[in-house]
Amino acid sequence: MAIVTPQEFYANFTSEVKSIFCYDAVQTTSPGIWLVDNPLMFSFPLLLFQLTLIFLFTRITQSILSHLSIPIHISQIIGGIILGPSCLGRYRPFENIMYSPVSWEQLNVISFLAIFLFYFLAGLKTDLSMIPKAGKKAFAIAITGNILPSIFVVLTEYFCKSIIPTRLRERSVILVTMYVWSGTSYVVVSCALANLNLLTSKLGRLAMSASVINEFTNLFGRCALGSYVMATKSHSIAMGVTSTVAYLAFMVFLVFVARPLTILAIKRTPEGRMLNNACFMGVLVLLMGCGFIGELIGSRTLAAPFFLGLILPGGAPLGVTMVERLERMAEGVFLPVFLALAGIRMDMASLKLVSMDLKVLLLFLIMVVVGKFFGAMLPCFYCKMPIRDCLAVGLMMTSKGIFDVAAACRLQDLKFLDMQLFTTVVLAVVIVGGGSAPLIKHIYRPEDRFVAYKRRAVQFLKRDSELRILTCIHGEEHVNAILTLLKIIPPPTVAPICLYPIHLKPLVGRTASLLHPYTCHRTPYDAPSSSSSDTDRIFNAFFQAEQLPSVRCSILPYVCISPYATMHEDICSLALDKKVFLIIVPFHKQLDIDGSSTIPIPAIQTVNYSVLRFAPCSVAVLVNHSPVEENTAFRSATLPSPAVYFFGGPDDREALACGLRMAEDPAVGLTVVRFRHHEALLDGTEERLDEMMLEDVRMRRVGGSRVVYREEVVRDAEEIIEVIREVSGGFTLLLVGRGGGKEMPLMSGLSAWSEYPQLGIIGDLLASTDFGSRVSILVVQQQRWVAGNRLSENASISKHVVLREEDEDEDD
Repeated sequence: MAIVTPQEFYANFTSEVKSIFCYDAVQTTSPGIWLVDNPLMFSFPLLLFQLTLIFLFTRITQSILSHLSIPIHISQIIGGIILGPSCLGRYRPFENIMYSPVSWEQLNVISFLAIFLFYFLAGLKTDLSMIPKAGKKAFAIAITGNILPSIFVVLTEYFCKSIIPTRLRERSVILVTMYVWSGTSYVVVSCALANLNLLTSKLGRLAMSASVINEFTNLFGRCALGSYVMATKSHSIAMGVTSTVAYLAFMVFLVFVARPLTILAIKRTPEGRMLNNACFMGVLVLLMGCGFIGELIGSRTLAAPFFLGLILPGGAPLGVTMVERLERMAEGVFLPVFLALAGIRMDMASLKLVSMDLKVLLLFLIMVVVGKFFGAMLPCFYCKMPIRDCLAVGLMMTSKGIFDVAAACRLQDLKFLDMQLFTTVVLAVVIVGGGSAPLIKHIYRPEDRFVAYKRRAVQFLKRDSELRILTCIHGEEHVNAILTLLKIIPPPTVAPICLYPIHLKPLVGRTASLLHPYTCHRTPYDAPSSSSSDTDRIFNAFFQAEQLPSVRCSILPYVCISPYATMHEDICSLALDKKVFLIIVPFHKQLDIDGSSTIPIPAIQTVNYSVLRFAPCSVAVLVNHSPVEENTAFRSATLPSPAVYFFGGPDDREALACGLRMAEDPAVGLTVVRFRHHEALLDGTEERLDEMMLEDVRMRRVGGSRVVYREEVVRDAEEIIEVIREVSGGFTLLLVGRGGGKEMPLMSGLSAWSEYPQLGIIGDLLASTDFGSRVSILVVQQQRWVAGNRLSENASISKHVVLREEDEDEDD
């Protein structure tokens, strides 16, 4: 039996004269090599072998190209190209094993099932509220990005008919291909931005809004065009009308039957729980049924699952359940099969540079990409966005990926594209999609927008000015520690306080992140906890504490649902918008009930590190060293007694400023312990700034306030540890500076034992369970960035010039 190559197999779809492939009947499973059988001559072992090869090669290309910021889908296509006739497929024994017609049918079914599930999950994670929320800029980008390349193509084809080959013109290859390429797929853009961790960025949200508008309109446009083509080919208007009515009836079924049934199942699911197995299987049956109906009425293969996903409510619990149970298998195992098969279909040897068809198609592809790029940039230029942002938006909107590959495969199956043109189109997808992502990463730096134009530090805040604090909360276990800290806040008669607690939740089951004010649902003390969500319980604790006389501040809560990788962007953005002076983040470890340390949460540690790096103001890491049952100081009558360990430097001065702010309350007894080397000289700029801060402490002590100042002359790190062990037990809170991670001569040797650099040397020492301290710690870092420049550690205060106060411009 002659071996059929992929070129011959797929050429059968595009040729006018059909070929019939005959092959011996094969069994499913093999008895094994012990009976002198070749397992690769049986369908199931051969399928496993092919899946293994595809998975192996796509993972290898992905691991290599990910360092270049190449999207995962592009790297999987390249893995398929390596397996195909362009590379390994030229080796005859490998070709004989890999490209059996029997196995190709199996791989095709698996690949279409994979993209079927992928588009359902993509639709489920899509937030349709982005369309009404989208501003004029997003609508303008979607419109001009679509119209401009279409105008270029139509005019060029009209005026250059003489140079366009007859075969391309008769089959409308140019118009059909350009119609696909002129659109922007929401799925492609969201995948590309997720790969670059730009989903929550300002431009990322703008591109997502524009692409979802484009996707939504194109879906209806393609369905309407399909009905028109059907009526034209069948020469029957009734056929086209019937197709349209069937399609509208299908949409009515999704809206008025499928969605209500799913919502009923969601309402029966307890808060914070996933769908049970019966509901999960019910949604899967609904998905398969809708897919079958879509095929029955002639709808586009991917339209039915995507529309069903759009109609159903995303997020918890449906989106979380589907993503948790389907995404890893569908996208991690089966989807690479579809993308690799697209690469295997290609044949680089079929490309002939002298071919007029190839030259014309390339010309129009370049024209569409350029028109799309400038069409997306025009509204940005009109809104006077920075040039780098304009370029980034243009590149985002020209991203190519899985949708364009699926469209090319569909056009090949429908005989619009032969092997040469198909290879050209997919190769263009690889070049454009693989080139745009690294360029976006190089051009667009979202952290630049977190630069403040004023000093946002407690040290430089006037005593009678409002202090705005942003507190980050990941779970209910972090609430009591924050509330305990609130007791030390001075009364509003001294200085107004505004607290912005933000509940941070990981993004699961959605593509678009959310950051919005919390809608207050104040519940009484005796309300059952099962009737409210974790967010309600967290903020109700703040609202109840707000009524206590020991807590004196106004509370404005927020909710953030975002991926951990980009959660710091929402935190920093809110801090910049609200002109916050201090961000408080919880340490990623705390004590358990028995006093042992809990298991650290790496995701929270990553968020804390990013906030420390990019925050537009000062940051404090709160290390809670009291078990949850003991965190009730905000209800008790015990007088708070914080202490500041002062070694010198900007971070220590910020910690001292926070301590002095607490000492504004006459009920707070502040102790300042200054550690000084016995041979220290006061001849440097930093030392003079330290003395200016400490002079204020000495003046308060003379003035009769409850501020205690003491100096400890030490020789080395051992004496520091001895003094800290001796005095720490008498305080309820310790404030220390982070120190920028630098080791001072006085602390020589301590950095070798440092486990958590984000706490600094002294903070890491105090947070260590081996140290034996049960006192909570506030590790403070002063603002690092002002007007785009990193503040020098030895810069004088007088050299910092307040340039201007500039709010972010959201031109919606």
